[in-house]
Amino acid sequence: MWSLFDEDSQARENLRNLRKFAADYIKPRIGTFSLVQFLHVVGVGLLLAPPLIIREVLDTAIPRKDYQLLLIYSGAIVVIYALFAAIAGLKEYWGHEVAQRATARLRNDLYGHFQKLSMSFHDRKKTGELLSRVVDDINIIQEVIHHGPEAVILAVVMVTGSAGVLLYLNWRLGLVALAIIPFLLFYASKMCSRMWDRFREVRKRKASLSDEVEENLAGIQIIKAYGAEGREAEAVANENESHYESRMSVIKWVSLLFPGAMFINNIGLAAVLLYGGALTIQGAVSVGTLAAFVFYLHRFLQPIIRLVIMLEQGGRFFASLERFSEYMAVEPDIQDKPDAMELTAVEGEVAFEDVYFKYEDETVLNGVSLVAEPGQTVALVGPSGAGKTTIMRLIPRFYEPYEGSILIDGTDVRDVRLSSLRSHMAMVMQDDFLFSGTVSENIGYSKPEATREEIIEAARVANADVFVEEMADEYDTEIGKRGVKLSEGQRQRISIARAVLKDPQILLLDEATSSVDPETERLIQRALERLCEGRTTFAIAHRLSTIFRADKILFVKDGEITEWGTHQDLIERGGEYARFFEIQFGEMQSV
Repeated sequence: MWSLFDEDSQARENLRNLRKFAADYIKPRIGTFSLVQFLHVVGVGLLLAPPLIIREVLDTAIPRKDYQLLLIYSGAIVVIYALFAAIAGLKEYWGHEVAQRATARLRNDLYGHFQKLSMSFHDRKKTGELLSRVVDDINIIQEVIHHGPEAVILAVVMVTGSAGVLLYLNWRLGLVALAIIPFLLFYASKMCSRMWDRFREVRKRKASLSDEVEENLAGIQIIKAYGAEGREAEAVANENESHYESRMSVIKWVSLLFPGAMFINNIGLAAVLLYGGALTIQGAVSVGTLAAFVFYLHRFLQPIIRLVIMLEQGGRFFASLERFSEYMAVEPDIQDKPDAMELTAVEGEVAFEDVYFKYEDETVLNGVSLVAEPGQTVALVGPSGAGKTTIMRLIPRFYEPYEGSILIDGTDVRDVRLSSLRSHMAMVMQDDFLFSGTVSENIGYSKPEATREEIIEAARVANADVFVEEMADEYDTEIGKRGVKLSEGQRQRISIARAVLKDPQILLLDEATSSVDPETERLIQRALERLCEGRTTFAIAHRLSTIFRADKILFVKDGEITEWGTHQDLIERGGEYARFFEIQFGEMQSV
C-alpha cells in the first residue's frame, strides 16, 4: 500500500513530478479546484449531522410525544440532504471539469511532444506503447485528479468528525467503536496490495492479448492465404485464457475485500450493541445515543476502504506521472538552431558532401558525396540495405549525419528551419500512408488551404480522376482505414496527387514494387512523369521507365556510391551497375 513512499529517492521524485504537474496543469484552474475541495469538506460535514438529529428524535421528540419537534427534526434532515445533493452535483461537475481540462492539456502536450521527436525515437518505440501513454496513463491521472482528493477528504473528515462526536457523546463507548478502525485499515490494505499485484499481471496479459489480436487482424490476408485461421484462433484463445485467469485472480481478492471489511465492521457494530446496550440498560447511555453510534459506525466502512483503494491507485498515478515526465523530458535529436533561417526561392540543387551516417552502432553511409542539379532526376539503384532509403531520409532531415553536410542551393540544411525546409519537399513512398477520410481530404492533406478545383486538378495530373469520378460520392468518397477500400494502383495515384498539389521543388520518390495491371502501370508512369517535370527528383527506382528517363543514376552499394552516370554510360562501362541491371531488369527488358 505504501510502496510509492518506500524509498526516499523515489518519494522525492514523486513529489517533484507532483509539484510540476500541479503547477502546470492544476494551477491554471486552482480557484475551481480549491472550491471543489471546500465543497467536499462541506458535503461530508453535512453527513455528520443526521445521526445527531435522529438521536434527538429518539431521546426528545418521541418520549415527549412532541409532533412539532418531530416535524422540525424531519424537515431538518430533508434540508440537509437537499443541500448535500446540490453540493454533490456541483462538486461532481466542477471536479470532473477540472480533471478533464487538465488531462486534455496533458494529452495534447504529450501527443504534440511525440510529433516533435525525431524519427530515431519513433524507430525505437512501438506504436502500441506510445498509444498506451497517451490514452491509458492519462486516464489513470484523470481518475486521481478528482477522486484522489475526494477520497482523502471523505475519509479524514468522516472518520475524525465521527470519532470526535462519538467520544463527545460517550468516550468509553466511543473507544469501543473506534477500535475497529486499525483492523479495517490493516485488512483493506492487505487485500488491496494483493489485488493491485494481480492488476499488474492483468495489464501485462491485456497488452499481450491486444498485440496478438492486432497483429492477426493486420495480417488477416496472409492468415487466410496459408489456411492458418485455426492456428491463429488457438493462439488468441490461449492469450485470452491467460487474460481470463489474471482477471479472475483479481476478482478473487475483490470478492474477499468488501465482505471481509463488512464483517470486521459488523463485529464492531456487535461490540457497540453489546456494550452500548448494557450501558443503556444501566441508564448511562440513552437509546438515541446508541442509535447514533450505530449510524456513525455504518459510515466508517466506505470512506476507509475507498481511501485504501485510492492510496493503492496512487501508486499507478505516480507511475503514470513519472512516465509522462520522462517522455516530456526527451529532447528531439533534430531541432532548429536558435538562429535558423527560412529557405526561400528554392531552385532545387541538392548536394551531399562526404556524408557519414549510422543507425545506432551500424554504419549505413560511408562518405557519400553527390550533386543533383535543379530539375534533374536522380535514380538511386542498388541492392537492398545498401543505403538508398537513408539518403532519401537525410534530405528532409528525418535523420542527421554524424559527419558531413547536406546542402540545398548551397545552404546547409542544419541552418534552416525544419518547417521551411520540408515545405519545399514532397514524398511519394512505397505503400504510402493514406488516412481514414475522403479522397478529397487525403489529396488535400499536403495543402490544407487548397480549393476544390486545385484538388481536382491534382487528381487529373496524377490520373486519379479516372477512377475517382466513377465513385458514387466522387471526391467525397470515404476510403477507409489506410485506404483499404482502394486498390494498390488507386492508392499510389492518390499519393501522387497529394504530392502534385503541394507543388514542391524537390521530390523524394520511392517507387512501389507491387505489381499492377498493365493499364494501371501505364497511368502511374504517366502520372510520375508529370510529377517529376521541372523538379529535382530523387527516386529509388524499381521501374525501367524511371531508370531510362533519369538524368543521373547513382549505384549504391554498402553505403557508398560506387558508380554514377546515365544508364547508357553505366551499361557500356560494364561494371557493378551493368551486372545488377542484368540480374534485376534483364528479363523484364526483354519482355
